[in-house]
Amino acid sequence: MKRRAFINTAGLMGLTVLWESCKPKSTEKVADNVFYTCSMDPQVMEKKPGTCPICKMALTKIVIDPNMKNQGLKLSDQQKQLANVQVETVALRPLGEEITLAAMLTENKDKLSTVTARIPGRIERLLVRNVGEFVRVGQPIYEIYSEELSASQRDFLIASQKQKVLKDTDINFKQLVEAAKNKLMLWGMTDAQIAELEKSEQPNNKLTVNSQYAGVVSEVLAEEGSYLSEGSTVLKLSDLSTLWAEAQLYVTELPFLNQTKEALVEIPYYADRIIKGRVNFVNPELMPSSKIVTIRVDIPNGKREYQTGMQAYITLKGKIKNTIAVPTNALIQDTNGVTVWLENADGAFESRMVSVGTTNKDYTEITEGLRAGEKVVVSGAYLLNSEYIFKKGSNPMEGHIM
Repeated sequence: MKRRAFINTAGLMGLTVLWESCKPKSTEKVADNVFYTCSMDPQVMEKKPGTCPICKMALTKIVIDPNMKNQGLKLSDQQKQLANVQVETVALRPLGEEITLAAMLTENKDKLSTVTARIPGRIERLLVRNVGEFVRVGQPIYEIYSEELSASQRDFLIASQKQKVLKDTDINFKQLVEAAKNKLMLWGMTDAQIAELEKSEQPNNKLTVNSQYAGVVSEVLAEEGSYLSEGSTVLKLSDLSTLWAEAQLYVTELPFLNQTKEALVEIPYYADRIIKGRVNFVNPELMPSSKIVTIRVDIPNGKREYQTGMQAYITLKGKIKNTIAVPTNALIQDTNGVTVWLENADGAFESRMVSVGTTNKDYTEITEGLRAGEKVVVSGAYLLNSEYIFKKGSNPMEGHIM
């Protein structure tokens, strides 16, 4: 009996739930001038309460006054200060087209030096072995063992001794001595080392080789104990007193170089510094896969502040013209077009759609939509746009067509 009573009770509950689910739900009609928006994302506008799909905050109910649709947006002085709203008078200004390219600092390959072995032999000691180490002219870089060197030193000593002993004879040993000395110098011996050889009169099969170049070690290609043939590379040195700033230019932008070769190089690590230079090389070979070419600008680096691998920006400036232009920060761009905010004579703010032309990182040309003397908002434009949507429930450019 208890089991039957439980089944009957469960069945009644199921019917009740089914009935409630099938009952038509009451829908509360929302007025046309009421919607729900997010204070953080005012572009979100819903017709029912809930949470913001972007930040998940609770939506705020807004009631729109239809009479305010066509009025400008007014802010108190405190609101302007908090929103950092700043205006600037529209005027003609010199404006030049420019292209900014991402670049990289590389070593100047025209100033690479290669230290090679002048005489065959075995490296006994490698005195410079670290990449990045600075090498001076005359600095010892390696010690080599060579039997051929020892034989040449003996030839030089024999010629010198015969010149001293037989100086009064008709045989001229001076030329033989000079020839033997020149051979030693070609093999890397210095005047001081040859003078020491004459003084000791003992040939040495080991020679400490000094660098004839100055620079930073970019590559070490020899090891202690390895045998070097004549002409083998020991070190590669880079003279970093000048560097290359290399960037890639699209082939469609190549005609821009016909206007100017002048360039400005900026290095983010030194934000307050602009280096003036000139495009001195354009790679004649086009990369077929990407349709780009490499351009190069020399930059001085006497203090060796800049290092290879640093990021840089190359700005190429074109012809300058006088035109109506506003700070680029004043523009609001969306799918509807480009708009700016203006302050009218009553102190209210209103938006206007404009057409743009030449642009650079600071200013943008306005080809249509603005006149000289009008006051444009250069700071806080996006906040005004958001405030308008929040208060009036629509995009300020809704229905506007240029």
